[in-house]
Amino acid sequence: MTGHEPNINALWAALLIEELVRQGVTAFCISPGSRSTPLTVAAANNERTECVVHFDERGAAFHALGIARATGRPAACICTSGTAVANYLPAAVEAAQSFVPLILITADRPPELIDTGANQAILQRGIFGEYARWETTLPCPTTEIDPAFVLTTAAHASQRARGPIAGPVHINCQFREPLAPTPSGEPWDAYLSPVSRWQSDEARAPFTAPTQTKLGIASDEQQRLALRLRKAQRGLLVVGQLADAMETASVEQLARAWGWPVLPDITSGLRLGKASRGTLAHYDALLLSARFQGRLAPDAVVHIGGPSVSKRLQQFLDDFAPPLYLRVAGHPMRHDPHHRVTQRITVDIPRFCEWAVNGVETKPDKAWLDPLSTADARIHSTLEVHEATAANLDEIVIARTVARLIPNSHALFLGNSMPIRDMDSYAGTGGAPARVYANRGASGIDGNLATIAGIARGLGRPVSAVIGDLAVLHDLNALALLKDVDTPVILVVPNNDGGGIFNFLPIAAHESVFEPYFATPHGMQFEHAAAQFGLSYRRAADAASLADAYRHAAGHKLHTLIEAPIERAANTTAHRLLQGAIVDAAEEAL
Repeated sequence: MTGHEPNINALWAALLIEELVRQGVTAFCISPGSRSTPLTVAAANNERTECVVHFDERGAAFHALGIARATGRPAACICTSGTAVANYLPAAVEAAQSFVPLILITADRPPELIDTGANQAILQRGIFGEYARWETTLPCPTTEIDPAFVLTTAAHASQRARGPIAGPVHINCQFREPLAPTPSGEPWDAYLSPVSRWQSDEARAPFTAPTQTKLGIASDEQQRLALRLRKAQRGLLVVGQLADAMETASVEQLARAWGWPVLPDITSGLRLGKASRGTLAHYDALLLSARFQGRLAPDAVVHIGGPSVSKRLQQFLDDFAPPLYLRVAGHPMRHDPHHRVTQRITVDIPRFCEWAVNGVETKPDKAWLDPLSTADARIHSTLEVHEATAANLDEIVIARTVARLIPNSHALFLGNSMPIRDMDSYAGTGGAPARVYANRGASGIDGNLATIAGIARGLGRPVSAVIGDLAVLHDLNALALLKDVDTPVILVVPNNDGGGIFNFLPIAAHESVFEPYFATPHGMQFEHAAAQFGLSYRRAADAASLADAYRHAAGHKLHTLIEAPIERAANTTAHRLLQGAIVDAAEEAL
């Protein structure tokens, strides 16, 4: 900011945006509107911001969420008043559930227009409910309030978004006219004198400097916990979603040191790539076998990171509840849907792993471990046979093809419903160790395309994605966000003409209501949508053409949509036949 802003609205907006920037918030996703004019102009005029304009507030918020996921830093959204604000709610829910830092800056009518029937005026305060980590409503700008108030509000919002429980915060900004940068002729020198040092700081340091702390294990607890872990002979290391490569590397080091079987979720960073010794990459498929479940039964479980995609794993841990079930996460939230956790540690994950490597000596039962690894290798072979002999293209083959061919430079995003489940269960190891992203906080299909574009923007490198047809339709206008994303995005879209996951549920047996009310066939294809939004398009009718289309897209570095038509009933049959073969292979191995 310059201190020469034309009016008090513009000045407060400039103060707010500048302090956010100094706090490290540089990405702003803006949806056009009138009441938010001071905020939009302030973001646009700040030379250190990176502004993205998107006409759909829901998509803009998910785009910001994708940027924040990729960078680990808060991203901000700016919108006008009214229902524009309500469209931020789905992304706010996902950010809260998955601990993604997000700052929602909403413009509002002045208090005299609220609850009066004024146009585009709704009750915005508290609109995000308990999903907001913190919220505040700024009064209409006035010189009667110290400008430092605006700066400390921005600083506090940024720090609350980061943690210790990261998530969305809401800054609601009331404005009276004039909204445009119309000069009022007021000098600001005297008004800004309380923040003159901040204003003239060449280093542009924040007004309130943040200090991040790392949580550790209390010293009196370390010895007790180490003793319990040393006693375990059949310990399982369950690894859920991890936030970044540092967490993944620290857990990988712990796995090598302990020698326990590792059950890695697809979002852990340990599932794809070269499988380490003791890693049961196909544990979800193996858990189809009751005999394998009995053999795997642990006397201790250490679950690190977020929840796991695998429903079978959750049920297994419920049925074979061990006397020690330790939950390790960087937050105190209650992730225990089956109520089996016996001890919870809120700790920085790399710090826990460092302590566990150096402070806990484990002695796993080799006679217990070896057959588990043998069974996992047998499933690997069974899946290779399926991929090589599948008569039709199915979602299992799609998952395996992308996992096998994804370049080292690509990140991977997985849509909810079938894509993430198939990749978790059936993807092979041996390909690139791609970093996997997914919106698993609330596991919705909304906002996936916008999130993918945000991840690509935030990472500054290519992203491949497997995302279902309904998820694409749900967020179709977010393809417009790709026009300004420089790194290529490859969208692999299994099109099964509806909600394929419902074919696996009991409702599928009720034919009179299943097809129209649950499968909901739409009859649409995506070639024209790709053309409208400037994407390259390929259609893959079989496994060979899918592999060819994917290689072509990866080599030509263009935004590409690869549509893979899938017949729903045949896909369901392929899954069930494969699952039967997996059970046979697992039990033969044991």
